[in-house]
Amino acid sequence: MSRIWEGDRLEHVIASIVIVAIAVVVRFAVGRLVRRQTWASAEVGRRWMIQVRNITVLVAFIALVIVWAQELRTAALSLVAFAVAAVIATKEMIMAVGGSFSRATSGSFAVGDRVRIGAHRGDVIDHSLLTTTLLEIGPGHVRTGRTLVIPNNLLLTDAVANETAGHGYVLHSFAVPVAKSEWHGAQKALLAAAKEHSAEYVEDARREMERRARAHSLSTPIVDPFVLAKPTGTDTVELTVRVPVPAREAWWVENEILAAWLGRSDVDGAAAGAE
Repeated sequence: MSRIWEGDRLEHVIASIVIVAIAVVVRFAVGRLVRRQTWASAEVGRRWMIQVRNITVLVAFIALVIVWAQELRTAALSLVAFAVAAVIATKEMIMAVGGSFSRATSGSFAVGDRVRIGAHRGDVIDHSLLTTTLLEIGPGHVRTGRTLVIPNNLLLTDAVANETAGHGYVLHSFAVPVAKSEWHGAQKALLAAAKEHSAEYVEDARREMERRARAHSLSTPIVDPFVLAKPTGTDTVELTVRVPVPAREAWWVENEILAAWLGRSDVDGAAAGAE
């Protein structure tokens, strides 16, 4: 009986080695074929490479489970308590796999999208069963040069915001604190700057917002630029500027509006000083 068991186990080991070898060869061959293709963008080619890798690993894993199914079934009957302890010990890993499954089924983001996951924000450059890799976007909406590797369990516990997928335009908002004595003039100057630097986007953004509203049976939001004032203290007012902008140019348009407003403030201040 032991010889039969040992013979079966040897066959399973050989089959496992063959499966792993085939998976490596297939991944290498298909990956090489993908790299040779001409894609519309580098991001599309990267997505295909990641899909090839993930599918190959998944198929190889399933094949290994089938090969060792009998042994796994036998072991499971005597290791129920151990399995429970293992589930508790590997809770984070299980949640990470669950987060990956949630992302895949919901289509919440893909490689190339700009996302915010909890407190982390960046451009997605890779995702696997356990982690998602971002190129970090820091203050000022610019890349910091750092790479963030985020466990996928955060996809189940934190909010995920996709800033770019399927959206050519967004309604971008940012806040500007000003002195209470100057808020009225600052509001007019910021509104003028916002209208000037978003004029070329308003109509295209309006059409996209109307299309999205019809698709989801919602009312169409106000697309034209506006500035809201909110007192935040006895001597300060927070002005919130909202403008329609291309999704990936929000930070640049914000910078242009602020630069125009600050430039006008400097001119007004110099004129007041001359008087």
